[in-house]
Amino acid sequence: MFLNKWTLLALVTGYLLASSQPPITRGSLSDKPSDLYAPDFYPNGTYLTLPHGTMRYWMFGNEQGNPVILIHGITTGSSCYDKLARELANSSHHVVVYDLWGRGYSDAPHAYYDEALYTSQLALLMHKIGWTKADIIGVSLGGGIATSFTAFYPEMVRKLVLIAPTGLMQQNDLPFTSKVARLPILSQVLIGQPLVRPLVTMAIRHFAASARHASANTEEGATELADRISQIAYHQFVHHPGFFRAFLRTVIDFPFTGLKERYERVGQVKGANSTLLIWGDQDKTVPFHNHVQVHSSLPHAQLVIFNNQGHDVLITSWKSVNAKVKEFLLL
Repeated sequence: MFLNKWTLLALVTGYLLASSQPPITRGSLSDKPSDLYAPDFYPNGTYLTLPHGTMRYWMFGNEQGNPVILIHGITTGSSCYDKLARELANSSHHVVVYDLWGRGYSDAPHAYYDEALYTSQLALLMHKIGWTKADIIGVSLGGGIATSFTAFYPEMVRKLVLIAPTGLMQQNDLPFTSKVARLPILSQVLIGQPLVRPLVTMAIRHFAASARHASANTEEGATELADRISQIAYHQFVHHPGFFRAFLRTVIDFPFTGLKERYERVGQVKGANSTLLIWGDQDKTVPFHNHVQVHSSLPHAQLVIFNNQGHDVLITSWKSVNAKVKEFLLL
């Protein structure tokens, strides 16, 4: 259906208003921390100032142990690794978790939230802490970031763990709202419209209330863990001054369907016992069928499928996932 002239005028006006806003970096949860996700959620938290803004990371565990970095997904922040990060640290690994730009206690820069922004954040973090090589673990969006980083810097990655990673999704896999948001003109209009935020807030509230029912087959403590992480995610959406920008811009800018070359590059440079791929066979967020193309691009990867588990397999099957990851990192 063709747009009438008044609709087109409204879209153009919205675009001009949005693009005229000053290019400022928005802050983080530092001014309104969550009781469930405080700045000291993990030990030894540090703020790090980089060209794009200030970010927060935590480094803990055995300083002489194997370095491991964990990258979270699009909404949850690093709290999703509550169980895995602590268990790795208690197993003599040297662990780093951090908040991606626009999440948790990291600023939301005025930038494209694309592959370059996220991989450069990880590269600068590793440079600042003095790590030249580490095991990298990424879930969902974090898996796509981890894959891109490994493709560009294979010499800096010893082992790669991908949990339902994005980057090879098909257009049909994307929600309708994501497809609309990625339209060039509409993307700018949406960013600048204050009425969009309450609508998304309602969706996040619904997700937070229903997340505990997402999987019927959960391990001990998983329901409480999922509920706590959902509350953290909701608090972040409401109180992080830059989360809305970061979330929407990531939906628009990140190549959820365009990382084929990166996966194939990783498959070429990483051999046996270097990559672990974990997926729940009921995943509807990054649909399970994506594992076929991912595994084809990473022919040496060890594939572990969790039956009757969805996208939140890291939480609902946390004991089993933790055991698989620890076992793999020791190979």
